Amino acid sequence: MTNIAPHRVVVIGGGYAGLTAAARICENTTDVSLTLIDAKPEFVERIRLHEIAGGSTPRHLPYNDFMATRRGRFVQAKVLRIEPDQRRVLVDPVKDGQDLAENTIPYDTLIYALGSYTDTQSVSGADQHASRLDTTAGSAALGSRLTALAGAGGTVLIAGGGLTAIEAACEFGERLPGLKIILTPGRNFAPGVNPGDLSKAGLDHVIATLRRLDVNIVTGARIAAVHPGHAEMEDGGTVPFDECLWAAGFLVPSLAADAGITVTESGQVITDDTLTSISHPDILAVGDAAHVVAEVAGKCRMSCAVGRPMGELAARTFIARTDGLPANAFEFSYSFRCISLGREDGLIQFVDAADRPVEQVWTGTRGAVWKEYICRRTLAGIGFETELGPPPDTPPKTS
Repeated sequence: MTNIAPHRVVVIGGGYAGLTAAARICENTTDVSLTLIDAKPEFVERIRLHEIAGGSTPRHLPYNDFMATRRGRFVQAKVLRIEPDQRRVLVDPVKDGQDLAENTIPYDTLIYALGSYTDTQSVSGADQHASRLDTTAGSAALGSRLTALAGAGGTVLIAGGGLTAIEAACEFGERLPGLKIILTPGRNFAPGVNPGDLSKAGLDHVIATLRRLDVNIVTGARIAAVHPGHAEMEDGGTVPFDECLWAAGFLVPSLAADAGITVTESGQVITDDTLTSISHPDILAVGDAAHVVAEVAGKCRMSCAVGRPMGELAARTFIARTDGLPANAFEFSYSFRCISLGREDGLIQFVDAADRPVEQVWTGTRGAVWKEYICRRTLAGIGFETELGPPPDTPPKTS
């Protein structure tokens, strides 16, 4: 009798998309050997990092336990290189004693889910003199420094005008009295520039909240360079700070481009409608590191809102292939964006299916409660929580 080796699935990146794909494959297949690779030992709730920097206690969600309960394997390692012709991944183990042959992990199917990281490379000095909300430990360390600065009347400069910057500014303003907060969103801070921007009603509420929390909004110029203790603006002005938090854009790793996988100019893996790489059919790409055009929504923006559904479809695509069935196309439509504005306030910005804002918003306690529910539902969707209860309210359908 011939023993057929199980199909080897390797998932690189344990974010919202990658971990969802890994979990669904393990839960719905038997003849598969699945390995999850990540340099971190545990899942990071990126949508809560601003809360941790504001003083919240992080929740610890170890990969090893999560994968072990699903008959999968976790390898804590940094991915050094992908070799598609040999169908293998070269890694540098972070933890000693792991069972690796020559630091290589072979695959039959690779799920590329390396996500994104804060862009501190585009502006001189940002990488050396600014903090980021990318890791749990880094966010907690930033929180300790900000607490000390609040006691001394210090200043934090937050670079950026997107959701991360807004959430951080409001969190710090509410929870760290005494801390001076400066927000630099760039040349303007206005809705309607890109899909997914806020409506006038949404922006009005955000600005009113920032002002209520004594956040100083500096517009008119972008940051040209970051120096120790001050930011140099493109108009020649300077903005002093004791701590700088960089929240202005994201980049994706270069591993796919380096491996010869077809990518966009920004490095995202280009996929077909089943999330399969257009150049390497044995590679699926999901999350922020994937360039995905969905039916209805169009080009998907970087977010856990779309990353989790991508992970679900990647698992279904893989399972369909192993069953000899055609894979379904990725269908997704947006309905709202949720923004925390401290612990007691929030904004639910409703959008149409293509992520364009409409005027309807929820604010205040209603927005805060729904935002918290979405954060918990996201974690439950991956598999970390089983009991969630009904939603606090039902958002209306938008068109």
